[in-house]
Amino acid sequence: MRLPGLAIPRESRLLAFIGLIDAIGTGLYIAGFAVFFTRSGGLSAAEVGVGFTLASACGLVTLTPIGMLADRIGPRAASILLHYWRGVGFVAFAFVHDFATFLVVSCFVGIPTRAIDPVSQLYVDRHIGKDLRMRVMAVMRVVYNIGFAIGGLLTTLILVVDTRPAFLMIVLGNGATFLLAGLLLARVPLLADDPPGRKTARGWPRSLRQGRYLIVTGLNAVLMLHVSVLTLGIPLWVTTRTDAPVAVVAPLVVLNTVLVVLLQVRLSRGTETREGGVRALRRSSLSFAACMVVLALSGLLNPVGAVIAVVAATVLLTFGELWHFAGRLSVSYALAPRDRQGEYLSVFWLGSAAALMVGPVLITAGIIERGPYGWLALAGVFLATGVLIRPAVEAAAKQLETEHPPADPDSTPDDAPAGRTEPAGRN
Repeated sequence: MRLPGLAIPRESRLLAFIGLIDAIGTGLYIAGFAVFFTRSGGLSAAEVGVGFTLASACGLVTLTPIGMLADRIGPRAASILLHYWRGVGFVAFAFVHDFATFLVVSCFVGIPTRAIDPVSQLYVDRHIGKDLRMRVMAVMRVVYNIGFAIGGLLTTLILVVDTRPAFLMIVLGNGATFLLAGLLLARVPLLADDPPGRKTARGWPRSLRQGRYLIVTGLNAVLMLHVSVLTLGIPLWVTTRTDAPVAVVAPLVVLNTVLVVLLQVRLSRGTETREGGVRALRRSSLSFAACMVVLALSGLLNPVGAVIAVVAATVLLTFGELWHFAGRLSVSYALAPRDRQGEYLSVFWLGSAAALMVGPVLITAGIIERGPYGWLALAGVFLATGVLIRPAVEAAAKQLETEHPPADPDSTPDDAPAGRTEPAGRN
């Protein structure tokens, strides 16, 4: 698979193609799930909300155990399992006609949906190695954004048709893409860098007993609030608290997507080490804080000034998002010991998932309702997070070195200079 303007290793092209398939199905579903369940599934909007809230809770509870399972069975088996799991679950949505069944299927789907992110991160590391994993992850994010856009366009066509068979394509199409992706994942090569017969992690998650590591995950969770700012904060602020026309909201989302596609790989450069990841997180905190200040000012301007301000705020937010994506990946890799990588990455994502759950309420009730002062307060929170992130990461790294020495004496720390180790073979 050739991606114009994106340098990607030859052995990773199939993985990028799988990501595109996955993203098209996800985009298809995200854009149409609310209409499917209310128009075709016979559910109320409130029932849909309850179902997905419960599904998210199930995903949170099982996130770390599945990460530990990935350490036990390996990233290939775990990733294929989660793709098949989601595929079967989304096909099951086609047979949902009552609230009770919807709750059961939602919880069934919610578990692998939440767990797939850290497992995929683990998969890329074992697929391409330390020196190229950040580039591949950046390219994958670009591919996913393209796929989401394609899926959204397909949903638009389905909604125009407006029939039950057409609506079924929303969930059946998504399920089919996951099943196909699971089949293709078996053909993606992995580095044979794990000694055969090595003992895998057992018992209570060690990561949950490392307070300094949990502080880093908490600081990352604060930065994850940018997702709710983009999806809820800016649209609601523009429509209720500024003189900017409502029509500007949709182009802001397009602007964000275009910038991610154009700049994610470029802004991920230099984040291959722990120090590079910390720098990226600090830059993201500054960019987020500046965005909050501009949003606060936008409510005081005339229509033209308000439009200029919210466009500038979206650009600042997107740059922060790009740096945050690269920085959190780099730091999470650096602080995850090799023999418990799936566990530690899952706990890191646990904080992110929690932020995605509480973010909408915090942004709407805690920030927008308080006007400009709410945005300024959030700017202060982002700045404080940027100040704390470096000492927090350094403290977590020292604790990791003390309490969890490398299981493999020949292994190197993840914050060492990038230099790809030649694989012993492919499996």
